[in-house]
Amino acid sequence: MGHRAMNTLTVTVSDDLRQRLDALAERTGKTIDECLLTAVEEFADTWERHLDDVHQIDEHEARAVLKAVAND
Repeated sequence: MGHRAMNTLTVTVSDDLRQRLDALAERTGKTIDECLLTAVEEFADTWERHLDDVHQIDEHEARAVLKAVAND
């Protein structure tokens, strides 16, 4: 497996979130760093995929527009 360059990021979280992360790290046998790295990777993967999908829709697909009709 190739070496990946790593960067350090600093994040500030509430006491409540830190306690939750500590508990999850303990329950999963992972470090806080491993938990945070997983969360950030999942966030990036999800949003990249979502934005790519939206871009594809905007570029290549006609969309139907629904209009609300008032019943008088």
